[in-house]
Amino acid sequence: LCMPANISRADSSGYNYASGRLDHQTYFKSIRVDQSHLERSVLDRILAAWLDEAVLVPGLIPPGLPPISQWTSQWFFDGNEHVDPLKEANAQATRLANHTTTLADEYARRGLDWESQLRQRAKELALMNELGLSMAQAMPTDSSNDRNSQEEEDDAELADASRAPADHS
Repeated sequence: LCMPANISRADSSGYNYASGRLDHQTYFKSIRVDQSHLERSVLDRILAAWLDEAVLVPGLIPPGLPPISQWTSQWFFDGNEHVDPLKEANAQATRLANHTTTLADEYARRGLDWESQLRQRAKELALMNELGLSMAQAMPTDSSNDRNSQEEEDDAELADASRAPADHS
């Protein structure tokens, strides 16, 4: 499988945090190398073959576009979620503020097209403005505390149940 054992087993319980995280980081980097190879050796070739056929179908390629040889393409793959979204958001804000990244790079990390995301955001902001909503009014409520409390209660119930003597009558 070419992946660390803890990832293939979906169980890092025998690892300390840093070791488990390192395994995940190196594994995800290897996936990005594989994706880059697939882009060049498979996906770009499939696209080129499709375009060769598409030009033979009248009207399929809209008139007025530059020659296909001048087109560029970009492939998007699903991104990987960070274990601590708040830390990742702060790191992203820092990278953007000190110009060590771009919006295109940040969206690509999440497997998203930055231009379509910005167009969507502009639509959202325009609608919020039209409806007289402020950013604070439009933000979803943080139910993570509720979820965490419920998960803690569920864990406590399971722990209590596992300590209770079994009734074999």
